[in-house]
Amino acid sequence: MISLSGEIYTYVATFSFNGPYYSSEQKEKDSIVDALNTVFAQYQKNLINLRMYRSVRHDCDVIFWLSSHDPMDMSRFKESVMRALRGYGTAQYSMFSLYEHSPYLRDARSLEDTLRFSPKKYFVAYPMSKTPEWYLIDHEERKKILAEHIAMATSHPENQDIRSYTTYSYGLGDQEFVVLYETDSLSQWSHVTGKLREARARKWIIKEEPILIGILSEPLKF
Repeated sequence: MISLSGEIYTYVATFSFNGPYYSSEQKEKDSIVDALNTVFAQYQKNLINLRMYRSVRHDCDVIFWLSSHDPMDMSRFKESVMRALRGYGTAQYSMFSLYEHSPYLRDARSLEDTLRFSPKKYFVAYPMSKTPEWYLIDHEERKKILAEHIAMATSHPENQDIRSYTTYSYGLGDQEFVVLYETDSLSQWSHVTGKLREARARKWIIKEEPILIGILSEPLKF
């Protein structure tokens, strides 16, 4: 169902397989993975975007990234995944946010269109919050600080491959932002991220974990 408001909600959710899954016969494992792929195919037709990744973290196995005009789609999707797991897995961690234009940048692009690009090989997502002092800085000064940060990122020679999405969680989650990235090179991503540690904006960031790294897997294979 599509909301008349046109708001775009984004959801990142992780799930893990449990001991009984790993000790079961291969046929049973395959049936669980097939069920997850079926859920993915059913929802992908009706959402703005839906991506599925194998996780490299120790505490989850699968990462989903989806966007919709209706926040109930996130709840329905989670329930469908849990039914598909049939007791062989659990939900681990999720982040819910709004995808909106930045108050510091002019961007005429349709946000919905930015979510419809062909996926890249790797997905990175993490929560972020800033100190109360950040919001007490004059708006124009904050624009200058973030302009420096953006210039450092866009001018980096290894940043040509990276797509970024900043989403907002004020009052919606345990973080203020959920930042999302797609890339075909994790080494390039790491190099650009390391360089940005020199930006002044780092002074006001207080939360950036957990960092979720996913490898595109559509359909899911284990």
